[in-house]
Amino acid sequence: MADYQVVNETDAENTIFENEWDKLWTNHFRAREVIDIYQDHKDAIKECLRVAKYQLESTFGGANAQTNEIGWMPILPNFLLALPAAATATYATATWNRYITTANVTTRWNDWIIGADAGSSLKMTKYGTMIIIGFADPVEEPKIDGILAKIKGKEYPIWAFGDQMSETDWHVYELPAPIIIEKEQEIYLQALAGRAGLDKLRPLGVFFAKGDYMRNKTAYAQV
Repeated sequence: MADYQVVNETDAENTIFENEWDKLWTNHFRAREVIDIYQDHKDAIKECLRVAKYQLESTFGGANAQTNEIGWMPILPNFLLALPAAATATYATATWNRYITTANVTTRWNDWIIGADAGSSLKMTKYGTMIIIGFADPVEEPKIDGILAKIKGKEYPIWAFGDQMSETDWHVYELPAPIIIEKEQEIYLQALAGRAGLDKLRPLGVFFAKGDYMRNKTAYAQV
């Protein structure tokens, strides 16, 4: 990973991190393949906590963080699926589920995680810092064959899912290297549609955020 400005965790914060580590992921995910990816990147996730401490100028309070403490959770759709201007939250912004149409397959590359307007980047909230370590697609047949990402102004090579998605019991893809997205940085992801039908692709990683933001029911990709 790139070099970041960090604030190291205290002994008390490290105890919270270690005590919550296993239970946080086993409470959210059933697939061993997904949990293994989190275990592979434990050190990187702890480094992201240090970045969050510097960025958010707060202490780490764990899963039940108080208002001005930093908490953590898996990446949820409401923090990355932006609402169009003047819109309200809908089913489509509260779940990763979506339907890939034949038109999407014809288009091939389709916007996925974007800003409020087509082709625009999503700006991360000033209350959070995120690390992405991979992707999972818990459907019988994955519909997406790859991701094209532009994060913090850097364009990445295509992440082609290949056999990792199409020929495994549980469809997961581990990034070659984890990516940290700091507060108020921009992210833009396009998905390569290979087949029509129900898709449940979601990023794997951790969202570190202020406790009050974690409790905000209307915090749909808010800055």
